[in-house]
Amino acid sequence: MGLAAPGPGAIPLPLDIAPFYFLVASLALFVVMLLVLRAYYPNRKRGFEGYLEAAGVSLAFLVFAVILVVAVAMHDPYGNQTAYACYETILTGYWLAFAIPVVTVGSSVQARSRGSIHWLLPSILVAVAMFFALFAYYFAGY
Repeated sequence: MGLAAPGPGAIPLPLDIAPFYFLVASLALFVVMLLVLRAYYPNRKRGFEGYLEAAGVSLAFLVFAVILVVAVAMHDPYGNQTAYACYETILTGYWLAFAIPVVTVGSSVQARSRGSIHWLLPSILVAVAMFFALFAYYFAGY
């Protein structure tokens, strides 16, 4: 079977599993931390900026991951091989465990160098390459 767009198939893509709950709980924890920071220190701009600098990349990846998994599973609760590969790439956690620190470092280096060291885009490209490598692994493995 060749690579096709995610669509209907015979592979179950449930959202009522522990990895999905853990993913949502991780995102919720970051949101709660932000709300607590804003509640206890409402006028602390530097604290908010520090939070966004430290957690911004994680938040972006977690939001992307939740949206992708929900979109794939809700579109077709029983998906094809492509849907399964997207689903597994996110929910196994390997990609997020790799991509978040790589892009965080790239973002931090570029921010701290005030843009003179261009590491953000290359780090994002590495994260995208890792996504497709894991996607290919799960696509071939089913």
